[in-house]
Amino acid sequence: MRDPCLISFPDFPATCRRSPANRQTGTAEAEARWLDAAAQRHPLDDESIDSLVITLLAEHRHDDAIELAAIIAQLDPHRALAHFRFGYVLQMANRHSEAIAPYRRALAIDPKLPRLRNNLAGALALTGGDLNEQLALLESAVHDEPGNGDAWTNLTQASRANLNLLRALESGAKAVQCAPHSPLAHNNYALALREAQRWDEAEHAERTACALAPNDAAMRSNLSMLQLMRGDYAHGWQAHEARWDGSLELGGNRPAMPAPTWRGEPLAGRTLLVWGEQGMGDVLQFSRYIPLLAERVHREGGRLVWNSFPQMGALLARSLGNHVDDFSAGGGVESLPPFDYEIPLLSLPLIFDTREETIPAATPYLRADAAARASWQQRLAGETRLKVGLAWTGSLGHQRNPFRRVGWERYAKHFGGMQGVAFYSLQPGAGADVAAARAVGLPMSDHTAEFSNFDDTAAFVSALDLVITVCTSVAHLSGALGQRTWVLLDVNPHWVWLLDRPDSPWYPSAMLYRQPQFGQWDPALEAVARDLSALAARHHAA
Repeated sequence: MRDPCLISFPDFPATCRRSPANRQTGTAEAEARWLDAAAQRHPLDDESIDSLVITLLAEHRHDDAIELAAIIAQLDPHRALAHFRFGYVLQMANRHSEAIAPYRRALAIDPKLPRLRNNLAGALALTGGDLNEQLALLESAVHDEPGNGDAWTNLTQASRANLNLLRALESGAKAVQCAPHSPLAHNNYALALREAQRWDEAEHAERTACALAPNDAAMRSNLSMLQLMRGDYAHGWQAHEARWDGSLELGGNRPAMPAPTWRGEPLAGRTLLVWGEQGMGDVLQFSRYIPLLAERVHREGGRLVWNSFPQMGALLARSLGNHVDDFSAGGGVESLPPFDYEIPLLSLPLIFDTREETIPAATPYLRADAAARASWQQRLAGETRLKVGLAWTGSLGHQRNPFRRVGWERYAKHFGGMQGVAFYSLQPGAGADVAAARAVGLPMSDHTAEFSNFDDTAAFVSALDLVITVCTSVAHLSGALGQRTWVLLDVNPHWVWLLDRPDSPWYPSAMLYRQPQFGQWDPALEAVARDLSALAARHHAA
């Protein structure tokens, strides 16, 4: 799951926060009527127009606010504030990509309009815009407005995304100084502190963010992942339930189910649906809970049905399907069999009150297809060297991939020319990377075109001697198969890998190689190369 990295959008400039002095108090509806009349009489009076816009936004009348702001921008096309106003209401309606054009028009007229550069940078951040442009806008904003806590908050995140940890830490400290009551400032500072491995300070900042915004699920979700990474399962599992409202991937996207969520109620005569969520690695890791859940459900006289991802192929059904009463993969809610309760897969650690010592860690709990595995073993039988699978990047769209990615270039630097090792790509769709690695001295075979799902990959991985991978689904697949697995981790890893240890309570066959400091892959890869050479020598001697 991704950390919610939040973007801060301020109010209008000061003129937009004032209402006419003779405005009467009353309900929002009465205020809107009064302001409608005022705007009719003074259509280009900034205070009246801006107050009306703010009232419309407060009433969630976004279309009306957008229409009004658009008309004013058309009538007054040479005023930066008119275009700023239009961009702002579009952002408040979550139409960030549309807000960029009016913001750019405002910037061309008055590049130093208060709040403009911060808001444009935020819109760019939320739409995948150029990071260098975001940084330039924000650096310019804080230079001219050094007390602008929103700009410092966004600069903290942009600097972290740019892998400039020093600037992220400086900006985070400045953000909380300028905006001590902003939960976003503390949240984004906490994320920077995590990259610096300043764990106590990070947790303090995250707790402050939660205290300032007790109803904000994004803050609770970030705190939960930090707690889980630090091994605080007692608090972390409970807080992790906030993922459905607070994470970037899941926020607001929990499927609407026709039955209540199971909280441990008796299941005699009832059917419980457990369903896969989040990424492929999450499903591979937490499917280990299916036997535990099935035992409890059946002991109580209930039925268990399981819905997972079609990308798994037959892997899950073969390995764990005998524990459930019905198994399916994919399809919408309407395609599911009748059920009385439902629970997402990653809520099972909470249901079972998991602690490190009670993690269901027996492996392998997933089994590759025996015939497919034997076929690969036969095809690779002529290779007498140590057979090593490589994965060097996670999903390119993942928020943390720039932090987690090692890259084939570093593998080539540290593994190129190594004796006694045959390398195989585990990176689907990376033919260009494989060719480039070969060209600089890292010979690598590539059979990934033959993998149509995770079951195919499982059969191939089972025929190897070792998997070396970054934090991605291959690490979880290999670990679940009981394969020897070496995982390269950045300083702020996915919470399942915990901290400051070379092993994993989730995967007994895994060894963890960690960056000692932010961005420092070479020491970790030097350790991997040293251990790989030693393993290859033992393999040759055997």
